[in-house]
Order: sequence, then structure tokens, then C-alpha cells
Amino acid sequence: MSNSFANLQAYDERLQCFAKAGFTLATGIPFDVYGYQGIVIFFGNPHIAETKLHDERNSKFIKHTAQFIGTAAALQAPLQEIKRYKKRIYEDNWHVLKVKMLSVVRFGGVIREQKRGQNSSSQKPGPGNNVKWALMRAREWAKVQAVLWWKKSHGGNAAIPPPFSNTQSVWTFVGVLVTHIMFSGMNVAITKKTQGELDLVLPPLGALTTLQFALTAAPASQPRNAIFSQIFALATALFISYIPNMEPWLRDSLAPAIVITGMAR
Repeated sequence: MSNSFANLQAYDERLQCFAKAGFTLATGIPFDVYGYQGIVIFFGNPHIAETKLHDERNSKFIKHTAQFIGTAAALQAPLQEIKRYKKRIYEDNWHVLKVKMLSVVRFGGVIREQKRGQNSSSQKPGPGNNVKWALMRAREWAKVQAVLWWKKSHGGNAAIPPPFSNTQSVWTFVGVLVTHIMFSGMNVAITKKTQGELDLVLPPLGALTTLQFALTAAPASQPRNAIFSQIFALATALFISYIPNMEPWLRDSLAPAIVITGMAR
């Protein structure tokens, strides 16, 4: 490169770094992806054989690579448009739903007020009307709660989890059996060794193994949650056991209430 031509180029720190690293050769391959145009710059090592740089396979490779890189760059704008479009559709749907809900609530309130005014004008005011209205409200509330409870008892809208395969069932059986045998054996050994003075504190082991082996994808089934929950439960139970003058039935009820509430938080 002649000095006169080099002086015409603007100084670029990145290009200077490439030149210092030895990449003094470069070529620009244009691309055109449905009107999205640009140039991909490929740097080369000047110490490599010139025949390799001008090889037809190498030329085809960098040309196709330039089109591939250009396609990736051209996709960015449509992707952003799709994200904005989806967000706008979501906001529009939510706005329409909100308007409909408010319209139903307000229209229903107007109808109830009109009916209430008609009933109050046709009937003499007295305590019997208030009692009747309260009973009607209580009946509607009970009906709504009953429907919600019935849907919730059927799992709501959640789908039934798929059954285990034969292999998964066998591994679940073996895992639960080995776990219970191990902990039960440790409990028996500790009890015999201490002549009944000490025993292994066994939490609801059936519930724990159900989470570990049957609901492995659930967040509560992860080993971190299982271990921390058991430590928290044991610490809470031991702390409550040292509270003096507490009835056993209250202690047995207070411990799980504290533990379950704490884990839910």
C-alpha cells in the first residue's frame, strides 16, 4: 500500500490492532438479503501461501459465509418488529377485555339498582326486606364459592401428568424401597444402640420420596429445596419442643403450621 493512499484512510483503532496482530490483508464481500445490503470484511494472514488465499473453494466459502452472516443481521429488524407486534396485540387484547369486564360490571350494577329500586317501591320498608336481601346475597356467594371449590377439586385447568413408563416405574420402586430401608435400618440401629433413648428423627418420609421420585420436575422436588426444608422443619420442631408448659396437641399442630408457612414464603 502506498503512503499517499494510506494517508487518505481515516484512522481506526480496531484496524490498527488487526494490523499489529498480523492481519494486514482484508477483503470485503457484499451481501444482499431482500434489500438488506451490507459488506462482511474477512481478514487474512499475509504469511499464508497465496495459492490458498485465492483458492476457488476458499472464495466460495467466504462468499456463502457472507450471505449467512448477512441473513443473521437482516433477521434482527424483523424479530424486533415481531416482538413489538406481539406486545401490541397483548396490550390491545387486555384493553378490550378490561373494557368488556368494566361494561359488564357497570351494566349489571345498574340493573341491580333498578331492580332494588322497584322492589323497594313495591314493598313496604321493614326489617324483613333487609333479611331477604342478605339471604339472597349469601346464597349467591355460597353458589360462587361452591362452583370454585368444585373446579379446584378437579385440578382447575391443569392437565393430568403423563403416567410413568415401565422403566421409570421400576426405578421409582427401587429408589423408594432402598431409601426407606436405609433410613429405617438406621433408626433401628440407633434405637438398639442407645437402648431406646435416642432414635432417628424421621420426617414424613413418604411425602419426601414421593416428591423426589414421582415429581422430579416440580420445584419443591429439587434437592436444594428438599434439604433446606428438612433442616428448617427439624430446627423448628426442636425449638418448639423446648418451650415449657405446652400441651402436646398444640406442639404437634404449631410445628407444621410454622414450617409450611415458612416454606411457602
